[in-house]
Amino acid sequence: MAVAESGFTLIELLVASFVSILVLILVGSLLTNSMRIERDTRTVAEATDLGQLVARTVQSGVRNASKVSLANTGNTQLLRVRTAGREETPSWLCQAWYYTPDAGGALYMKVTSPAAPIPTPTTTTLTSWTKLGDGINPAGAQVFTSVLGLVTLDFTVRAGGSPPIPIKSTATTRTLETESTPCF
Repeated sequence: MAVAESGFTLIELLVASFVSILVLILVGSLLTNSMRIERDTRTVAEATDLGQLVARTVQSGVRNASKVSLANTGNTQLLRVRTAGREETPSWLCQAWYYTPDAGGALYMKVTSPAAPIPTPTTTTLTSWTKLGDGINPAGAQVFTSVLGLVTLDFTVRAGGSPPIPIKSTATTRTLETESTPCF
């Protein structure tokens, strides 16, 4: 009497292994693609946030300014404003933004309170400035332009492998040009 053997044939095992490998490859590629998309989305969001941060800080400083000064030296730019502080008792402070194309383009900010002159930074004095971000480059000829209290920002922010994020904004001083404490 013959006893029936139970189990899988070699062909059935090969087919099951092949199907399993196909499923793993598909799941792996979906996971890899979703991770890449998430990374790209995060990089674009960070670049957009940086551009908005720069635009907001400049707009806030310029809108409350009584005096605006823009100095272009070679490829660098120094935008300085004498602006009203936000304290209960009115006071003046000086704010400055410094753009340098070094290391892929960087933007720095400095505030002095009470108002005190802010000179053009050097390599050693730049360490006392707050670095707003890297990967910032002019969209046109310059990051900042200023005409009669109207400041225009026109730059791009590097976003990894995605196209650079363009930022264009303007701000106008709300007060007449006066200056009792020098910032420049």
